[in-house]
Amino acid sequence: MNKTQKALAMLLIIAAVVFVAGCSDQSSTQQKTADSTENTGEQAGEQPDQSAEWMQTTSADALNVSNAANALIDASLNGSDPQKITTLITYTEEEANTSSYESAQYYYNDDLETAVQKYAEMMGSYGAVAEWMKMTYDHLNAGDASAAQMTFNKAQESLGRGNAHYAEYKAMIEDFKKKHPETA
Repeated sequence: MNKTQKALAMLLIIAAVVFVAGCSDQSSTQQKTADSTENTGEQAGEQPDQSAEWMQTTSADALNVSNAANALIDASLNGSDPQKITTLITYTEEEANTSSYESAQYYYNDDLETAVQKYAEMMGSYGAVAEWMKMTYDHLNAGDASAAQMTFNKAQESLGRGNAHYAEYKAMIEDFKKKHPETA
């Protein structure tokens, strides 16, 4: 064997040893997990159904973020003071992001999956309202009224999408409650 072949053979042996060691470690971890779930009486992967909690939390958050996004556009149209608008931008953006993230932390009934997706779309749209409004005020401060009008129109479109998603989300929640009265 030449030097290249010897080096290649050594690398293959090392790779095989690392692979076998990794598989061995993984199977012992899986055994430990199986042992611990047997002790608790739960099956691996089973989680408590938090559908009712998810609906209660997301309904309150959806209402708050929707109200803030709508107030943001209204305040801009009415020429409210810039501090109020800045506060609404910040609140809408932070709450949309936080609410969307927190929603994903729940274990819910599979029948809620479309409502969960709609909720995420809604929060994304309301977050976009805040982002477009930030750009609008950046353009206004830079003296570019044309760009400011364009981004304001985008904010209004995002608000329309958010409000449409909100209406669909609420209808989905009501349908779920009718099908699953135990969670209502």
